[in-house]
Amino acid sequence: MNQDSQWPDFEKNPTAEEFRKLFVGGLDTKTTEETLKDYFSSYGTIDNCEIMKDRSTPPKSKGFGFITFVSSENIDEIQKNRPHEIDGRKIETKRATPKQQQYWATKKLYITDFPKDQKEEDLIEEMKDVFGRFGTIVNVKLIKEKDAKDGNLKGFGFIEFEDEDPVDKCNLLRKFKIKGSEARVSKAYPQEKRYPGGRGGPGYNYYEYDMYPPYDFYYPQRSYGGGRYGGGGRGDYGGYGYDIYPGRNYSRGGGGGRPYRSGRY
Repeated sequence: MNQDSQWPDFEKNPTAEEFRKLFVGGLDTKTTEETLKDYFSSYGTIDNCEIMKDRSTPPKSKGFGFITFVSSENIDEIQKNRPHEIDGRKIETKRATPKQQQYWATKKLYITDFPKDQKEEDLIEEMKDVFGRFGTIVNVKLIKEKDAKDGNLKGFGFIEFEDEDPVDKCNLLRKFKIKGSEARVSKAYPQEKRYPGGRGGPGYNYYEYDMYPPYDFYYPQRSYGGGRYGGGGRGDYGGYGYDIYPGRNYSRGGGGGRPYRSGRY
């Protein structure tokens, strides 16, 4: 079944859980679910809050958890007011990315299916208007045919933001109207992550980002080290992925590690 057919449409179902869930990482081991609720309830009504724990007796906190709010607007406010500090520690907050979505951290958004027969400057202007409401845009680059004399657009491009959160949100929303057409967006895949040593496949990398993840992203049995990026370091929880060793990943806001795992397999 096509992935998009399973994904909620924000315009039709803005209260779907996928848009209301927050990932919280870098927690002190003494931080409790009640502490999280007390802190984040100031941003809105909480549906559910859970800190992930190990299997020891008694169970100990793994240093991260998930909070589901009544409204996705609550998460918008939380992200606008970063960083947050609880129990003397600066914590990480991110929009929780379900396994069927792209989990890696990036400030670049991949966009396609816009009307490529339109003028480049008109498309860029409208994209800045549409996506500028999510965050500060650094650059919009629409890819052109290399051999075409008039530089015809190939029908895809990249939008770069100052922050990762606008990309995370747009990635969840997925569809946007551009010049009357339904354009689709997803996270740009960093070329340097395609293969060890930063080697990308020829013809696929533009703007230092790939249009698609590497083959082993879809088929992990072909990946390096027995699992993707060495394998063995990720688990699942309620349809959401997480890293088993949070201490090595949270300091860079997910950029150095990957708090969520893809569910394309």
